[in-house]
Amino acid sequence: MSELLLLLADIRRNTPVYYNQDKTPLPVTGVAWTKADAETPAALLQLGPPGHPRRQWELVALLQESQRPDDEIYVVTKKGPVPIFGFRLVNQHIWLG
Repeated sequence: MSELLLLLADIRRNTPVYYNQDKTPLPVTGVAWTKADAETPAALLQLGPPGHPRRQWELVALLQESQRPDDEIYVVTKKGPVPIFGFRLVNQHIWLG
């Protein structure tokens, strides 16, 4: 997670955050956490219906509040959790993938 936070630090604060699912942007709307003593502690990014995605500054704040920088990051999809390895900028939006 700490690497993603470092990369996001260079992105404008109001940039909206999406997950790239089959070339379709789905808005990231929240973050949940596994228990700290889980086999694989992780941040679980939640996707919402089309609408208002979290902004860069909101996602960074939510990820930092846990004080768990070594956790992995997953997006919760209908097919199950998918690991996040990075992002790209598309039309001034962050697309996690």
